[in-house]
Amino acid sequence: MSRRWQPNTPLCSTPPSLDQQFKQEEGAIMISQKNKQGWRNPWVLGLLVIVLAGVLINGRMLWNVMHHPTRLLDENYSVKGHNQYDAKWVQQQAERSTLGWQAKLHSPQRLENDSMALESAARFILIANPAQLKFELNDRDSKPVQGGQVTINAQWPGDPKFDTSIVLHETASGQYEGSMNFPRAGNWDVLIKVTQNERLFEMEQKVFVAVSK
Repeated sequence: MSRRWQPNTPLCSTPPSLDQQFKQEEGAIMISQKNKQGWRNPWVLGLLVIVLAGVLINGRMLWNVMHHPTRLLDENYSVKGHNQYDAKWVQQQAERSTLGWQAKLHSPQRLENDSMALESAARFILIANPAQLKFELNDRDSKPVQGGQVTINAQWPGDPKFDTSIVLHETASGQYEGSMNFPRAGNWDVLIKVTQNERLFEMEQKVFVAVSK
């Protein structure tokens, strides 16, 4: 026997009210908050690791800047501000120009540069440690400057506890020699100071030490 259509029978169920929809959504949110599986997602963990690494690296860089500021050389081989150093550098250049002295640092352990390279582009690289240093000093007439007291101060840019200094001895007219032991390999700021008859001459030299002691 076939079923007959009843006119009072609804074709579809009544849509939920707004209160029912709100309760359903609230229940879904509570379920998602209780679900801890999302934190185990490798993409989420990877993102957290990257953020944490960035925070640690920036914190380390900030700590280094605060505890190891950029160090600059002055006549007493101490740390000065940029403006003071610049003024001192101008004064040194003026005094050097007045004296007209010509100076050059040599070493038999220096790595030879390309013969075609410009003098300004040549690097002073030492391939031995300790290294034998030879300082040549002439006046404006290219005559040797005799009787000078020559001191070399080597400064490690990152930490003053590695700084070292030596006194060169005059082995010939205008030629001063000595052996310097650098505590570690790397880039060094070298200040050469000469005093002679109450006259002061200073020059700086960037030195790269290729081997540790």
